[in-house]
Amino acid sequence: MKSPVTLIKSKVRVKLFALLLAVIILFLVLINFTSYPLLMRTFTNSTYREMRALAQTADSLISGSETYYIDLFALAKNNNMDIEITDSDNYLVYTTVGSGPALSSERFSTSGSTSSQYSSMQDSDNNNTYGLKNLEIKKRIATNADYFVYRSSSSRAELIYVYYSVAHVKNVVDTADRIYSVFSISVIAVLGIIFFIIVSRFIKPVVEINDVTKDMARLNFKRKCNDYGEDEIGELGKNINVLSDTLSTTLDDLKDKNKQLEKDIELRLALDNARKSFISNVSHELKTPIAIISGYAEGLSEGISNDPETIKEYCGIIQEESSKMNSLVLELLELSKLESKAAPFEPERYCIGADVASLLDHLKIQTEQAGITVINNVPSDLMCFAQRDKIEIVLKNYLTNAISHCAGKKIILVDYKDTGISYRISVANTGDNIAKEDLSEIWDSFYRADKAHGRSENRFGLGLSIVKSIMENHGCSYSVINTVGGVRFTFEVAKDVTYYGEKTF
Repeated sequence: MKSPVTLIKSKVRVKLFALLLAVIILFLVLINFTSYPLLMRTFTNSTYREMRALAQTADSLISGSETYYIDLFALAKNNNMDIEITDSDNYLVYTTVGSGPALSSERFSTSGSTSSQYSSMQDSDNNNTYGLKNLEIKKRIATNADYFVYRSSSSRAELIYVYYSVAHVKNVVDTADRIYSVFSISVIAVLGIIFFIIVSRFIKPVVEINDVTKDMARLNFKRKCNDYGEDEIGELGKNINVLSDTLSTTLDDLKDKNKQLEKDIELRLALDNARKSFISNVSHELKTPIAIISGYAEGLSEGISNDPETIKEYCGIIQEESSKMNSLVLELLELSKLESKAAPFEPERYCIGADVASLLDHLKIQTEQAGITVINNVPSDLMCFAQRDKIEIVLKNYLTNAISHCAGKKIILVDYKDTGISYRISVANTGDNIAKEDLSEIWDSFYRADKAHGRSENRFGLGLSIVKSIMENHGCSYSVINTVGGVRFTFEVAKDVTYYGEKTF
């Protein structure tokens, strides 16, 4: 039995929760350590701007008016600051420092020798003003208190000193810092609860998927993953279910074939080797043409049977898989040629309406066997200007895709729209919508949004990437959208040569 410590260490949800919480705590702690100096600097800057604005306002007051000193006194007290005005020799003219009314005698120089408050102050031990111009920190000897002192020259050749207590700023900063500390602790507690709930819900599907894969490793394919939605975890669960079904079917087929092969005692060793080789190939590359061709070719070379029908059957399978590989190579070559633009762009005027009708006629047997109703609204005499052979590839890909994925009411609608400078051809089919996360990726090479349609239909996930390259070479738009109860693919073709402008042909 595992110890509690081992169980905790083995839980992904605990590790993920601890990691997220540790990151948040570290982030908040770092901010908490840096908050005080940042707040101090911020409030110092704010105080500096207020003191500078106060000095400018004081300078703007009309000197000599009856209310000049009263206005000056009120300006200082309303802003909780003190103002001193001295002449150019630093002799006091007026001060708001101290108590008493605005016009009391102690606020004026009576002998011309009274010094200002500034001249009696000492430099503070803490004189960090962050490089702000004309700002100092001074200490009053009588109270041993630090003050911000802003000094500026007035328009009357006088000096204006503005005083503000450093303690006031520190009190505000201390209060803000304490509030932030309490807030940080609250945030950590709340986020801890939220993260634990989110992580638990996020990890639950992963734990279930892990249990399913353990059963698959024991060759037990009965257990399946639940529906976890349309995200990556949900897609992983669906893919594992598909893989489980494929492996189960493949292993069942292998068992049946092994029973037949084991009847021939003289070839038992060869059959056993072929079976092992086939199982190994399926385990690494499920149902690939190379694995199948290799298995059947080995059987023929070992003289697996003298029955002409059996030999013919094996050769037919090899030929079929070779044909699939050849189709894949041809599609790859076509895609490479399109992407490299090796072939010249040579559009021509031709009847696209006739091509649509011709392709639908060639596909008529497939649509009738599948019980599909095809509606063609493209006029048979509709003319366009494009590369005929390339546009035929686009049409064929769209139509075969529509037939392959048609479901529900089983209707395929081929339509067109005149945009003025081009025709927008659309191929719509009823059936399941394409998942949102697949809409932007279905144009990529080897990408198949529908995992149920595979190599048995000679589909390699290259058709739409070829369509993309053809349309980009034409400079025409193409798209896919989900409709109510189906999917619609579109592409545009030019009405005449003027569409391409200066494009080199």
